[in-house]
Amino acid sequence: MFNKFTDKYIINESFIIILMTNLLVVVIYTVLIVIVALTIFFAYIRDRSKLITIYLIRLCLITIGWQVFAALHFLVKSEKFALWIFDAKLVFVAFAPVQLLLLSYQFYSVKFSRKITLLFCFLSIIPTITAILAIFSPMHNLIRAEIYFLQFEPLRILHNVRGTWFWIHSGYSYVMMISAIITVIYYHTKLPRGFRAPSWLLAVGSAIALLSNAIVLFSPFSQNVDLTLVGLSIALVFTYAGITKSDESNLLIQALDNIFTYLEDYIFILNNSRMIVEMNPSARKWISVLELRDPYISFDEFLLNLEKNTTDVSRVVGTGDQDFHLMIDQQVSHYNLNERPITDEIGRNIGTFAIFSDITRYRLLIDRIEESAGIDPLTNLGNRRSYEQALRNLDEPSSLPFSVILGDVNGLKVVNDSIGHSAGDSLLIIIAQILRDACPVGMHAYRIGGDEFVILMPNTSSADAAVHVAAIREVVAKKNTDGTPFNVSIALGIATKEEEEQNLIECITIADQNMYLDKANDRRSR
Repeated sequence: MFNKFTDKYIINESFIIILMTNLLVVVIYTVLIVIVALTIFFAYIRDRSKLITIYLIRLCLITIGWQVFAALHFLVKSEKFALWIFDAKLVFVAFAPVQLLLLSYQFYSVKFSRKITLLFCFLSIIPTITAILAIFSPMHNLIRAEIYFLQFEPLRILHNVRGTWFWIHSGYSYVMMISAIITVIYYHTKLPRGFRAPSWLLAVGSAIALLSNAIVLFSPFSQNVDLTLVGLSIALVFTYAGITKSDESNLLIQALDNIFTYLEDYIFILNNSRMIVEMNPSARKWISVLELRDPYISFDEFLLNLEKNTTDVSRVVGTGDQDFHLMIDQQVSHYNLNERPITDEIGRNIGTFAIFSDITRYRLLIDRIEESAGIDPLTNLGNRRSYEQALRNLDEPSSLPFSVILGDVNGLKVVNDSIGHSAGDSLLIIIAQILRDACPVGMHAYRIGGDEFVILMPNTSSADAAVHVAAIREVVAKKNTDGTPFNVSIALGIATKEEEEQNLIECITIADQNMYLDKANDRRSR
């Protein structure tokens, strides 16, 4: 990777000698050494603990060694020693491309597996051979087939015919440098748009290093100052600027990673085939609690197993969300599943976020609010709280005669066990609607338990209450002809408080006994 000369180089341009001398070349290399040394200083002061800084400092030290030997070539007075130094600087040149490739990988936080580490050890074999041959270059012609000075003062000009191993080493170096640029391009395209500015700086630096080397290797003209070294020095400055610029981007990336890691929600990342690509630690722990330890690949398969491996599951599909009610440790836990697409910078759908949120405490809070409001959330009838309040308000002489109809849904457990809890909920909603429609003005229906209902009927005799019960049974019978997938049936019992001295609670107990007699009759008839 050095100057290309023809076998007969004749200096015809006297002004070159006037403008360029050995001392001036040394000054130029000294400036480059200072620039790279300052890069090391600021990188070390800024963040010496970062792994990317260590890789940058290594490449800077290699570059300084290269620069020092290049300057010494123009300083020493012995021609033989100057020729040896010219080759010996290959010790530093040889390892620069590998270190540049390592730096590129580390810039994008590529995780190194054991196989990749072994690969880089393998890639260091050729640089090691080059370094050994460079040190012992006077003993062979593998690196320099022919080399001597055409001029020593005031400017050193070499006649240089490169040897076989030099071209092997050059080919290897180009493979490493092109691999570094490919790495930059590959990972640059995968970065979000807001994180690309630091990557652009690294890409520009790598391109400058490659271009300057190509100029030196293939140019027919002599360059007394090694342009490869100049290009690499500039590339290091760009790389340091990229690392500095990436601090803010790295902060955002680390923040996103920490959110994914520490968020209590259960997050699954799916590809377009709905295969699980990754899940956060909370999701892994949740799967363990649910005793679903199999390594699922398909998210849809996971959902099926989630339903199969829990004793109480219902799913309500709404606007893109799903609510799961799971029986865990004898308690019902509620989870909301929210799926949202993952898009790239041009809006293409490349995957899906599936997020399970534990909404148990919110459901309990909603239940308490609804309970305090006196409304049953499933049927929209009055709940037990409003029922008990109504009893206290209506237990007065002006309500007499006061009839009570108690109802208990027949076969709810059978429906839940055989068809599912969503079907059981539908049965309760149908019964609630029938009872609501059967209530004249001034009468109210309540759901006071899982499958228990009551109708409070002030100023209603037992005979009138019996008429309402008959009407309810007639509507229930018609419902069973509408093609419902379950039997609609409710046991009903009546009791009436006729006199003020009667105890209303005792009347309700009588209604309860009558209801169970009706339930027993229903069982016998079926």
